Amino acid sequence: MNADPILLEARSLVLRYGTREVLEDFSCTLRRGELLGISGPNGAGKSTLLKAILGIHRPASGTIRRHALAKLPGYVPQHAPIDKNFPLTASEFLAINCHTRIPWIGGIPRKLRHGICGKLDCLEISHLARRPLGTLSGGELQRVRIAAALLDDPALLLLDEPSSHLDPAASSGLKKLLLHLHSEHALTLIVVSHAESFLDGLATRRISLEAPVLDLA
Repeated sequence: MNADPILLEARSLVLRYGTREVLEDFSCTLRRGELLGISGPNGAGKSTLLKAILGIHRPASGTIRRHALAKLPGYVPQHAPIDKNFPLTASEFLAINCHTRIPWIGGIPRKLRHGICGKLDCLEISHLARRPLGTLSGGELQRVRIAAALLDDPALLLLDEPSSHLDPAASSGLKKLLLHLHSEHALTLIVVSHAESFLDGLATRRISLEAPVLDLA
């Protein structure tokens, strides 16, 4: 008998993007400890599904039930809302993403430093702490974004196309990092990727979404 609690349960979910239906009659459960890979072509509703799980996209119909552990998941969106020309260091980026919202200027508050240093160390990027975001490689920046998503120690982490725009070496390193977070830190993950090869050897279970058939009549 599986003792791991169900973190998420979607039933008969229908999602629309504007007037276009992108996901129809979708049902799925996610248990704690899984690393779920979701693949599919553009327009299949992968990103919209993540936003529905987060509660920022309202389903047209159907339900999503969330365990208390999944109420505040970490989230790494596909497109980084980061201006790489803005003079912000990796540590400062984490500080402004901390949900405690402690106001600060002229130096990161001591109350935040321990958590920030801990997350940078966990993701093996302590050496990037004082580096400006604009000087980071794609792989380094992605790790900083993941560190920010993990600041509040969520039980569930959602990643939307995390390997997008990464070279093969950086993509391989990212896959190893996610496996480490899953196995060593007991993190449950949902990883969306159109690249089937990225999910190979990563996901413990996979779901493939199909693009909806358009009625052109």
